[in-house]
Amino acid sequence: MELGDADRVPVLIVGGGATGLTLSALLSRHGVRSLLVERNPSTCDHPQAHVINRRSMEIFRQMGLVSGIQRHALPAPAMSYVRWVTDLGGTELAALNLSPAIERIEAFMSASPAMLASCGQDRLEPLLATLAAKGPGSTLFGTEMVDLKVTGDGVAARLLGPDGERTVNADWVVACDGAASPTRKIVGIPMEGPEALAHVVGIYFHADLSEIVKNRPAALYWTISEDASGTFIAIDGRERWVFHAAWETEQLSLESYTEQRCHQILQRALGSELSLKTEIEIRSIRPWTMSAQVAERYREGRVLLVGDAAHRFPPTGGFGMNTGIQDAHNLAWKLAAVIEGSAGSALLDSYESERLPVGRENCAWSARNAAGLASVNGPGAVHQAARLARGDVSVEELGREIQQVADREVGHFSALGRDIGFHYESGALFPDGSEPPHLEDPDSDYVPSARPGARAPHHGLVRAGELISTLDLMSHQWTLFAGATRAEAWRNAAASSGFPIQFVGVDSGLDSRIDDDAEIRDPSGSFTSLYGIDEGAVLVRPDGHVAWRTYDFVENAADELRRVLAQILNQESPTFDHDKRK
Repeated sequence: MELGDADRVPVLIVGGGATGLTLSALLSRHGVRSLLVERNPSTCDHPQAHVINRRSMEIFRQMGLVSGIQRHALPAPAMSYVRWVTDLGGTELAALNLSPAIERIEAFMSASPAMLASCGQDRLEPLLATLAAKGPGSTLFGTEMVDLKVTGDGVAARLLGPDGERTVNADWVVACDGAASPTRKIVGIPMEGPEALAHVVGIYFHADLSEIVKNRPAALYWTISEDASGTFIAIDGRERWVFHAAWETEQLSLESYTEQRCHQILQRALGSELSLKTEIEIRSIRPWTMSAQVAERYREGRVLLVGDAAHRFPPTGGFGMNTGIQDAHNLAWKLAAVIEGSAGSALLDSYESERLPVGRENCAWSARNAAGLASVNGPGAVHQAARLARGDVSVEELGREIQQVADREVGHFSALGRDIGFHYESGALFPDGSEPPHLEDPDSDYVPSARPGARAPHHGLVRAGELISTLDLMSHQWTLFAGATRAEAWRNAAASSGFPIQFVGVDSGLDSRIDDDAEIRDPSGSFTSLYGIDEGAVLVRPDGHVAWRTYDFVENAADELRRVLAQILNQESPTFDHDKRK
């Protein structure tokens, strides 16, 4: 995009990490022109976050990114384990097998067509950047937003790039500029919660460790050592690794973590015998602060916060980047609707009412996970290593103690309920009075539900002889699902509602009431019971969450859909001006 002074774009995205790039790509799918500015010259060169949970993979599946992610992902055998070791080449003290128990495999596999992946952020971001570059959105790397001012009808942002300063006017500004978020500070939104739980130096290095770990693969290896406690993260399980070392900020400056010092840390963490025969190439050294903070609010007028700008979690559980990706997914369709005129600007208030509770819950849960592992991680690991060195405890005894802690905390490594079972109680939805499913453990247990606010459940269907998921039919647009009995009536209602609604009629397969070349069948015959309808229908939002549901058919169904959507979208007389998106 060629920019001159006072150029205008519908959306200015500040920050080109995984969250900002996801938002850019999603807005482009909705036909919205955006400009993303990122102060760094390119996508990140450090793996940073790496866990991509199942809900995020569902989103990326719809965006066509799964094969690219899998190409760079950690192999499945390693994904199934975490281990505690004296050093990487030394004694294993404890381990967790994260594969689902036999009795849970069917439920686990039927929950989603997508599988969790571990793919370094330095490989994910280029995939997103390539997709975002297809337009109509555009990106400017090496460009920093240095100031913004709210004007009468938008926001004026001052940008500093390779060619000097320029001003861009935007209808909306979305801050995706990370934990320090200059944009958040400019608009004066405070953070709530502890700012610093720990300080860590992440050392990204290349070393061929495949022979060492092949007989005990894992995604994470925690070292229990007096002078090299930390965490090895297997990025590809072969040569790409990150070691997170505790950073004693009161004793050591960041400048003291030279490449030479980091080499010494890695040699100790690898173990003396292993380090002597391993060539280590340090690629980058990045400090970071473990926080547990959430923004007081997610919106200040025409400025919205997304991702780390809105929330900062401990990494225990892997929900930081994923929550940001899902923030972007929630916000993209709402921005598109407001910009094109099919929704009032108050729809954007639902972004905060829906995502702020999720951010707070995920932050609290991640902090609890960090506290649960504190005795065998960070300073706790140093303490355990000192006990071992003094002879206060034997290797076997310490292993049993660590295993007890690991077994107690296993839930945060496999939180299916928190991953895909979260739901919105208020916001851009029309409650039907139903209660959420009862769960013994809401974090780990998942029961599919199509009550308004929930992610519409995955269910296997057949179209033209191919197995598909209900999720494949929700491609960034409003979708109305109904069974075969009243399919034609609901199809007509969707077409007559005045809103662009895709209709999907599902035939149970026991008989054939839907006469269509693209007929969709439900071989199990359980779609309508799963979605909680008989002759009724379920309206799903562009982000895959249920907006409205009725068990029975309703008279004047088109009028009912029109009423429901007008209320959800805060728009009495919707218009659809797609030119405004540009």
